[in-house]
Amino acid sequence: MVFARRRSENGSVSVFLIMILAFIFTFVALFIDYARIAAMKAQSERLVHAAVRSVMSSYDQELQERYGLFAYGEQSGDQIMAGVLNSSMDKGVRSDKFDVMPIELDSSGLTMDRMLGEYDIFNREIGEEMKYKAPIDFTLEILGKFKPLSSSMKEASDTVDVLRKLQKLYDKREAALDQMLTKQKKAAQSTNGIPGILMGLYSTSISNESLGSSRVTTAAGIAAQYDDYVTKANEDANRDEDEDSQYSDEIDDYLTDSADVLSRLGSKQSSTAQSHSKLLQEAHQAWQEALDQNERMKQVIAASESRTENAGYDEVAGGSIPGAAADTSGDDSSTIRGLRGQTEKLLLSESLMNDLKNEIDRQQDEFSKADRSISGAMSVLAESAGLNGSSSSMKNAVISARGIIDSYSRTYAESGNANKLDQEAAQLEQHRASDKERKEKEQQAKAKLKDAANILERINELDKKAKEYMEEYKTLQSYYDESMAFNKQLMDGSYQGADLDNDPYDAGKSAMKDMDGLYGAMGGMMSGLKDELLQNEYAALYFKHFDISSLKEAAKDSQAGLGDAVVDQLGVKNQELEYILYGFHNPVGNVSAAYAEIFASRLAIRTMEGLVKNSGLGHPLLVLAAALLYGIEMAIADMITLCETGSVELSSYIKVKIAYRDYLRLFLLIHSNNQKKMSRMLALIRFNTGINPAERATYASGEVKVGMRLWFLPGVMKMVGYAGGSPDEVEGSRYYAVKQADFSY
Repeated sequence: MVFARRRSENGSVSVFLIMILAFIFTFVALFIDYARIAAMKAQSERLVHAAVRSVMSSYDQELQERYGLFAYGEQSGDQIMAGVLNSSMDKGVRSDKFDVMPIELDSSGLTMDRMLGEYDIFNREIGEEMKYKAPIDFTLEILGKFKPLSSSMKEASDTVDVLRKLQKLYDKREAALDQMLTKQKKAAQSTNGIPGILMGLYSTSISNESLGSSRVTTAAGIAAQYDDYVTKANEDANRDEDEDSQYSDEIDDYLTDSADVLSRLGSKQSSTAQSHSKLLQEAHQAWQEALDQNERMKQVIAASESRTENAGYDEVAGGSIPGAAADTSGDDSSTIRGLRGQTEKLLLSESLMNDLKNEIDRQQDEFSKADRSISGAMSVLAESAGLNGSSSSMKNAVISARGIIDSYSRTYAESGNANKLDQEAAQLEQHRASDKERKEKEQQAKAKLKDAANILERINELDKKAKEYMEEYKTLQSYYDESMAFNKQLMDGSYQGADLDNDPYDAGKSAMKDMDGLYGAMGGMMSGLKDELLQNEYAALYFKHFDISSLKEAAKDSQAGLGDAVVDQLGVKNQELEYILYGFHNPVGNVSAAYAEIFASRLAIRTMEGLVKNSGLGHPLLVLAAALLYGIEMAIADMITLCETGSVELSSYIKVKIAYRDYLRLFLLIHSNNQKKMSRMLALIRFNTGINPAERATYASGEVKVGMRLWFLPGVMKMVGYAGGSPDEVEGSRYYAVKQADFSY
């Protein structure tokens, strides 16, 4: 029994030990497979990353070398990926090998996405390419040169703006005042003829005349013959009935002539009164127009110091450029600012304006007085048809009316020292002393501006000679339209170009407005780096610009023709940067717009210089006219220099060179439409390389599924995998893992 009991105890221990050993074996086996699975996962992850990197290493060489862009090439990505995976898992054939981790490729997949033609992707690649180079180059090559001119250009822009507005208001006011005086003079001259009807030559007395001694043609003649008329009419009236009237013919002639004189006088008086009233009413309206323009001038002067456009100039002036020394040689802002302090000279005083108005009223009063005296004389003279009148009353009425109307004529109609209207005209001429010289300079400026416009006309005429390039531009436009559609952008018209204004004042203002925008853009750039600057500098670095030297003959002579040398430069590949800037799909539009805009920029800077150089002329509007003439002349000379040498001095005060390409870089800041500019660049890339960026991916996502045979307890591994939430799976004795890797340029 003891032996049996011991055997039973030994059996229980054995079972227990076997169970312990089995548990330990299971635990160890589980961790062996777990270790193999972990190693498999790590290895498969490295494999998929290596495979995707290998795929993306096959980028397009032409895009990278010509444009610094990365996009996948034309090879099959799936084939490259499968090849890398297969070669990595191929361990060769050896009879004595023991493979602890026999990984096998089950499947692989590759997804290519994020096309280079997408704005976000294209912009990101440009940013990576230009984020260090662009701000440094632009700051040192452009911003540092324009910064010293910022204060002077701000004052020049303000001054041109206010003086241009004042010039137009000034001319309207002066025209209204001239019209006022003209109406007053016409009103006064409307009385011409009345003095002659009243009395041939003015006299303080009228002598009696015999009836019939002369024809009665004036009111004075009626009064002169009236006494004799009464006498003879009474004599005829007292004759016997059988006696013939002795003076009937003379009496009839007298009465007929008197009636005719009174009729003419009445008719003339009526028409004169009507015309006089209408003309003086128009004079009042002209005066009101002059007053309104004078008040608008006051408002313009008051608002001249609060322009919102000044913010950009202040940003640039106040910004710091590392490594750039302070340069104030171009700062003539105080001189230019002083011109605006003289604008008060252009205003007419309130007292003068009131005097002008009061004179219109006085003229009306004086005429009314004369009109009443004429009516009174006619009333007395009407008694000449009867026999109870008084010749002395008639004479006194005629003499009085003639004296009053003569006084009115001397005061308002006849030239001389006593003429009030001439006195007013002389008073107004005192503040117009510089107008004649100003008008001469305006005409000279218009002629010079026309010469500059002729050059643009010559350029535009080349469109007919460059028809051979139209197919290129049509193709480019189709690429541009496709890019816009790919990025879901609206086709909303392109830039209209920069034409030269015919009026020097408008041309000057337009040039200053462009300069406002330029400094505003530079100021915005100084406050923070923007994608737009990176895009602009990328365009300037990688795309070719027009050879401006081909226009040097036209710049020298506005009448000169443009030959084949210019036509050869009008293809797409010779004006890529201009196309990106303006977007015209024709051979001459972009070049013409660039020429006009550079001319406007030169005009703005040279007009600033002209304000300083002509500040001593005194009259603000004369200074502006002279400054614009100087600006136009110097801008034309600058364009000649630019075409001959490829660059021009920024200013006579700032001796630094600005190249043609630099101006285009500046204008890219003004014409801020990033989507259009990116589509134009993408269209050019496609045009030059034949590669459609909308079909070239910059992002790859690879996925592989690898399998490995488990050594122990696949069912347990499956249960553990499910319990841990793993996406991997176990099929039979094989464990499958899925790994993904993403890569972008």
